[in-house]
Amino acid sequence: MAYVVIGADRLGNINTLLEEKLDGKLIHVSGRKKKDQNYSLPQLVKGVIVFTDYINHNLAKRVKADAKKRNVPIVFAKRSVSHLECTLEQMMACQQEGCDHPCARNRSFQATV
Repeated sequence: MAYVVIGADRLGNINTLLEEKLDGKLIHVSGRKKKDQNYSLPQLVKGVIVFTDYINHNLAKRVKADAKKRNVPIVFAKRSVSHLECTLEQMMACQQEGCDHPCARNRSFQATV
């Protein structure tokens, strides 16, 4: 099982945060190359992380629809360690507790920072 990270040319120190928090392989797609516009999620994916600062709108819509169709959690975050960490914590809390917040029902998580 893997997590897909979409957006940003380089992950930098975000890569270490993701390796600490998530249990699985990371697949990074920059979303800036022409071939990335037709990207579809792999079959065995645990979650999707989308960096909203560095992604094409059409690709974001396509990935969101694909994740929703497969019932895969998707996270939209800015490309900063603190914002991503807050967003991931919110996603994990909603999944573990089975809370009834709108974010959990929509399977789409976004931190309000």
